[in-house]
Amino acid sequence: MREFILRARKGPTSPDFSLDDLPAAGHFEVVAHCVSNALFFANHIRDDTTIHTVLDGPSDPPKTVSFDSRNLGSLKGFDERNIAETIRSTLEEGVGLDTNASKSSLLGVTVAKRGFERLLQERQPEQLYYLERKGTDIRDTDLHEEPTFVFTDFLSMPRKTDKYLRRLGATPISLGPRLLFASHCIVLVHNELDRRSA
Repeated sequence: MREFILRARKGPTSPDFSLDDLPAAGHFEVVAHCVSNALFFANHIRDDTTIHTVLDGPSDPPKTVSFDSRNLGSLKGFDERNIAETIRSTLEEGVGLDTNASKSSLLGVTVAKRGFERLLQERQPEQLYYLERKGTDIRDTDLHEEPTFVFTDFLSMPRKTDKYLRRLGATPISLGPRLLFASHCIVLVHNELDRRSA
């Protein structure tokens, strides 16, 4: 099983954002691209992937919307608008959730009143890898058989979060010399793992 934890620091946590202007909703198109690239390849759904989108924006942070490909039902599509619409309807289901409570929306999609640090604490340190330009190249890294990759959207991780990840024992890894779009990072990680399991 592969997991991705995407931190979207401006991602809306209530469903009152417009599907017609995703950039105004904390660049929510970035979140949608990441979900699409995590779950799909060539019109197929991966059978071994979970992506958690940790939303820290207005107006009810934090919220985590998770997609589990093993149980995923039929989505309307894998384009950014349809994925954003799925997340918005999931956030509607999560209005009024108590802290750490969760609720299923569609098959394979849940929303939880759970934040980034709590999500990290639920994993073993040896499973955790966070994307860092100065980290060890992923090609030179022995990866856990059930890895969790931690990254952010268009905003850098706060410095205190980098320190927190190190204290947890997470391994910093690099995907190359250039700064990449978050959704591209997912594709490269999948490609590396696919090659290793081929």
